Amino acid sequence: MNTKHTESKLLTRQASKEENDLLISRIDSTYEAAKLRNTLYDKSPENFHTPVEFSWSAFWKTFIYENLPPVFFSPIAAIFLEGSLSRAWHVSQNRNLCALSTQHNPLLAIIISWLIVYPGSWLMTIALFLALFTDNQLIQNIDTFQICLAYLCLVMRRLIISAKYGFFRPEELERLCHPAPEWSNDKTQRKFIGQGWSNPEKFPGLIEDEMTSAMDENDICLHGIPIEVDESVAELISKQKGSDIFSAKTSATKEKEISSAFFLFNIIRSVYKKDFVSGFRLVLYSTMLAIIFTPLLIKFVYGVYLFGDNALEKFISSMSIFGFVICFQLFFFGLVCAIDFQRRIETTKKLGELVRFPGIKFSSLFESKDDTNNNSRIFIDLQKRVNVFAWMNIRNVLRSFGESYLYRIESYTAILVFYSLFCVGILNLIVWTEMRHHISTIYLIVAIIVCISGISIYSIFKAIKLQSLSQKHRDFVRNEIFIIEEEICELEEENANNDRLNDLKSSKNLLTQVDANINYKELIYKPTTIMGYSANPGVIGSVLGLVLTGCLFAVQGFVSTGIEYDTAGWFNF
Repeated sequence: MNTKHTESKLLTRQASKEENDLLISRIDSTYEAAKLRNTLYDKSPENFHTPVEFSWSAFWKTFIYENLPPVFFSPIAAIFLEGSLSRAWHVSQNRNLCALSTQHNPLLAIIISWLIVYPGSWLMTIALFLALFTDNQLIQNIDTFQICLAYLCLVMRRLIISAKYGFFRPEELERLCHPAPEWSNDKTQRKFIGQGWSNPEKFPGLIEDEMTSAMDENDICLHGIPIEVDESVAELISKQKGSDIFSAKTSATKEKEISSAFFLFNIIRSVYKKDFVSGFRLVLYSTMLAIIFTPLLIKFVYGVYLFGDNALEKFISSMSIFGFVICFQLFFFGLVCAIDFQRRIETTKKLGELVRFPGIKFSSLFESKDDTNNNSRIFIDLQKRVNVFAWMNIRNVLRSFGESYLYRIESYTAILVFYSLFCVGILNLIVWTEMRHHISTIYLIVAIIVCISGISIYSIFKAIKLQSLSQKHRDFVRNEIFIIEEEICELEEENANNDRLNDLKSSKNLLTQVDANINYKELIYKPTTIMGYSANPGVIGSVLGLVLTGCLFAVQGFVSTGIEYDTAGWFNF
């Protein structure tokens, strides 16, 4: 069997074949593989990954760093918040607060920071203050709401970054305060939703590391839990390409058995290797262009200055456009949220298809040049106790796979929804208070609400679909219990073979517990959530209701107040 070499980037224990072999060598029974910490009793609990928890201190610390001007104030804040010059220096480099060291970041990234990122942040803040506090006579052609909306895009981006660090593990946050290579640019890239997680195939070892972390979180060693399949299927699978960390055959597997870890690795890899982003590029670019050009187009129609009459107006208008360009990242984050929910839907579906006769097509998990192999099917029979135990443990690990990314995606979706609601609030503020504004601002707000809300609702829809799979799988398990119970009764009446009868009874007992586990863990304790609520159709109804109600309230305001615009598109109360 061919394998691809991968390098683990974990900061606690390293994922490796040697450690896997060590774990398996200490396992005397299959159930012990579901008690990982008991197996490696000589290791400290800190050597294993624990479930991800949100850190409010990391969130607020990052929010301060992101909102203070880079280079000038955010590094100074790091000195006070980190407690030493050394830690502040490394934090400033690793978080790009004042990028100078090529040991921490590539030269190209440093150049881009100094030419685009830092000046953009400074100029956006300056433009906002000028629009708010400059004499109105000097900026008669500027609608202050537009620079406020643009700056709000920047604030939302900073909220997303803060949420990202809030879901970092404690050991990762600590490494950010240490010199390279304890934390490197490669580790930073792997933690990005838009880079590492959107295409993990470009980052060798990322899938293996996330699987290892998920096994740690659930106290499970899938390497020591076998799955029994037909002998011909087992032989075929054992010849397939894998990873040097996850192999089909281990010392814990018998002739007709395959490692559960290998099964899960290939289920995940078969989905995550696909390029989902390219299919959304048209939506991504069209929404971005709609936001940028809507105010310009409306101004052009009304025959007013696109960027203003004097240098100050042109500067503020240019920064407004720059702020709307940042909206591109918000749209991208929203689409990546939907993409990741879709990938989780596909992996969960494949896990369900494996146990539903006749099983899953061989070609959907493995790549093979032999067409005969591609037409073969892989079926895991849940009437065998060993398979029930393996399938449920695989399910637990799959649910926790990439957990830190999942939590971030759930929070990003909520942030985008709140941005839409902020825009609805601003629209009502303009209308009901009859504040001075240009009609292009109204069109701009509507465009933002439509684009952001549309992407958010699409992402929520995918989250709901993912959550509904738990209910479908639970229904399948309950039906399987029903059928097995009938078969047990028939065998008892016929005084049939005791081995078959005992295996069915054991399978039924485990499936009953599987049903209870899915119900509690996936539907009650840790369901897929949106804005803190379990993903269900009611969430979409609530979001749509808030947005539509707010928009209708604004329409009523237009009618009630009788707002009229002059020939240049301005409303002056």
